[in-house]
Formats: sequence, C-alpha cells, structure tokens
Amino acid sequence: MNHTEAIQEIVKVIPESEEEFKDTFRTRNSFMVINVFTKQIKKLIGNKDQKVLILCLNKMDEMYKKGDQALKNAIESVFIYSLDSLTFTCDKAYKNLIFEKIPVPLKNAYLHQVYKSGI
Repeated sequence: MNHTEAIQEIVKVIPESEEEFKDTFRTRNSFMVINVFTKQIKKLIGNKDQKVLILCLNKMDEMYKKGDQALKNAIESVFIYSLDSLTFTCDKAYKNLIFEKIPVPLKNAYLHQVYKSGI
C-alpha cells in the first residue's frame, strides 16, 4: 500500500477527511497523508469518539502492516511520535483505554521509540 491507497483507506473510516485531501499539498507524500490522519485522530480523542477512534487505530495498524516503507516510516515518525502529545490532556483512565486499544505492532513501535530515545 502506498500513500495514495492510504488516502482511500482513511476516507473509508473518516469520510470528512476527504475534504482535507482535496488540498493537493496534503497528498504529495506519506508524511503529509499520515499527518492529516493523525490530526483527525486527535479530534476523535478530544471528542471522546471511541468507536471511530478504534476503527482509526486499526486502520493505522493495517497501513503499518501492509504499507510500503515510506508509509511505515511516516507512521513511525508522525503518528507514533505524536502519541504522547495526542493523549497528554486526557485523564488517566481515558489515556489507558486508548493505549489498550492500540494494536500490538503499533504499541511495539511506540515502546521501541520511547526506549530507543532514552526516556
């Protein structure tokens, strides 16, 4: 899966994101695509929309597993790197719920990034 296929997958779970992808600069590469998806996930977290959030986390996992190297790198560099800031304002119970729902491959990438950085 490349970044253009990822856009189609993202729009399936968050139809309103299609509007953002109409701006061509947001569709140029994997990093921009994952940035848009991450911002959508941030909105879902803020709105406590757990049902769609879980669908999005599973879609992110699917893209991570099936994506080309550029898409995987973007997910690690944008989404995984942003997890702490996405959940920073959440109460502890909601933050724990989010991290429980993150699929294992993404959780492992997160843990690897945290421990690799020396935190």
